[in-house]
Amino acid sequence: MKRKWLFALLGGMLLCYSGSLQAQFEDVANPLLQYVNRDKGLRFTAGARLFADVAYYHTEYTPMKSGAAITDARIRTSLKYRQFYFYADFDFSKGNFTQKNIFAQWNFKINDCGIHSLKAGYFNEPSTMAYNTSLYNYHFMSRPAVVNALAPRRGLGLSYKFFNRRFLMDQGIFAENEYNDQISGFQGISLSGRWVYRIMNDEFATLHLGLGLRYARINTGEVVDEDAFRTQVSLASNLETYVDATTEFLNADVPWAKNILGLNPEFLFKTDRLFVRGEYLYKRLYKKRPDFELFTNQLGGVWSWTTLESWKAGNPIRSTRFEGGYVEVGYLLKGNRYTYNDEYGLLNGLNDRNALEIVARYSIVNLNDINKGDFFLIGKHVFYPGGVVADYPAVSTSIGGGKMQAATLGLNYTLNQYVKLMGEYKYARLDNVYHPMDKNFHELQMRLMVSF
Repeated sequence: MKRKWLFALLGGMLLCYSGSLQAQFEDVANPLLQYVNRDKGLRFTAGARLFADVAYYHTEYTPMKSGAAITDARIRTSLKYRQFYFYADFDFSKGNFTQKNIFAQWNFKINDCGIHSLKAGYFNEPSTMAYNTSLYNYHFMSRPAVVNALAPRRGLGLSYKFFNRRFLMDQGIFAENEYNDQISGFQGISLSGRWVYRIMNDEFATLHLGLGLRYARINTGEVVDEDAFRTQVSLASNLETYVDATTEFLNADVPWAKNILGLNPEFLFKTDRLFVRGEYLYKRLYKKRPDFELFTNQLGGVWSWTTLESWKAGNPIRSTRFEGGYVEVGYLLKGNRYTYNDEYGLLNGLNDRNALEIVARYSIVNLNDINKGDFFLIGKHVFYPGGVVADYPAVSTSIGGGKMQAATLGLNYTLNQYVKLMGEYKYARLDNVYHPMDKNFHELQMRLMVSF
């Protein structure tokens, strides 16, 4: 009997704990160009945003290109008709056209218990907090390197979301390649979700705990060695900067990757003047390789393996894992207060007139998965198993994508909801076997953001 009452109480909290709820997506709450017909429930907006960055880099060995760049330039439109919502934006920065978000959303059930919605189109997979925060509303000039490297990006898919003041449940199914333009193979899929429970969420403070999960099945790839089909996943990040957005120092190619599991626990706490948030990202890549076909194709060569067992011993394979995390802190020196978005489980941007905040972040990303005792010969760019330069085993399973720790201190000023200024200093410490002379990186950056 007690269990029945407990389940009923929890079900009531899930379905009916709600305050004032609204759905929104635009970076700017009140775009300059909009048409509203309240009688018909119609609202149309059109706008644009521009990021102009300037950066100075100091490195020990490999130079980075200091200078200025337009790092984001978008045209955005939205249409709301009663419970139907459509949004599209496109990026023209760096002289290239890039498709960003384009989706339709239907809020099919809205009441005091919460909002249920379906979304279809091209948009961010929901499994991480940082990547679902727009850069215009982000309190740093870049998302953490671990998010750039390990978090899923936009995909073509369908998702279902429920939220109220206490809960957020967002999950969907996505295509591996939105244009189906892979070299060969049929399209893979991913299942992605994020679930948030808000322990506190009132006018004084918000504390939420969340979990993101993702499974991806990789089916696209290319044919190698006559009839052997190889899949591959590439993970990379810049050094949390966009003027020189090179991924030379942090990148990992994982051949034969077939199934991917991602795990992302998170937390967020905010008061009127303070916020603290963070995530841990873990990704494991399981591999599948056509060993018999590869073994058969190498028969007859001068150095060919004579048995399948010996070939497998000389060409080992194993799963690969990468991980990292970040913690961000902000304090509002001047301005009204920090606010929180129930629909997305995110901290809103700083949009108050003449608001000023100081922020700090520590992040770490590890794209190294090196076997203990393996030796890397820099002259050949090859790992040797067991620390011995020898011809057998022929292949090491080690991957040296690089490990970086970064500390950032920033100051952000909001002229009004349409214009913001950001400034940052960043120190990064790199450990990459391909760049043994590159250890310490210093970055000074400033950004002008305009959005209307």
